[in-house]
Amino acid sequence: MAIFFTACAIRIGYRLRPVVVLPDHNSALSPFMSFAGIVYGVLLGFTVITNWDQFASTRVIIASEASALTTMYRQTIAMPDDERDEVRPLIRRYTNAVAGPEWNQQNSNGARAAISGMYRVIGHMPADAKSSAVNSEFLSQLTALASDRNERITGTRPRMPGLLWAVLISGASIMVGLLGLLRLPSIVGHVVIASSVATLLAMLLSMDYALDYSFSTDHAYVAGPFSHANDIFDLVDEGT
Repeated sequence: MAIFFTACAIRIGYRLRPVVVLPDHNSALSPFMSFAGIVYGVLLGFTVITNWDQFASTRVIIASEASALTTMYRQTIAMPDDERDEVRPLIRRYTNAVAGPEWNQQNSNGARAAISGMYRVIGHMPADAKSSAVNSEFLSQLTALASDRNERITGTRPRMPGLLWAVLISGASIMVGLLGLLRLPSIVGHVVIASSVATLLAMLLSMDYALDYSFSTDHAYVAGPFSHANDIFDLVDEGT
């Protein structure tokens, strides 16, 4: 697609300006291309770095949330039987809600209700049981889980506004258009060089999109750690 648009830009450029042009044609055009290229390159590079940083941070949060669940499930081993029988299904309910088809509905009632249910189980216990070491640690993990959930919900949403996307796409179009106005001794060489630049711009824009919408388009980023947590739950149930 990038090569097609580049070829179109070069064709339009040759229609607007004859093949034979003044010797200083490229020299007069190059300052404008340099300025546009620097400004656009800084903006595009900044968005790629920012999106990568947000993407990496969100993956850490997702892993932390899944890790908290496995820790909580193991902690139930030290709980009384009645309490353990109430808490374990709630932990599994939360995990399945996030890993399953509801994961991209960030207001998932299943996961939210499971957290509330675990708080209720701890809250309805006798005062001496609440202060036990295992329940205190479980409550601490539960609080960390709720915090990670809130951060995940925010982090998995696309962050780049539509206006910024419009600027990036318009900037790439301007750069390709300016490339079409250059004149080289070989038209084939002109197409190859311009297509290479256009392809690089398209790859960077695609990377921006992939990082910004990765959690919306690829369920494995979110579902994977929680599916693994379910496997750990099965091992705990088997006594390993």
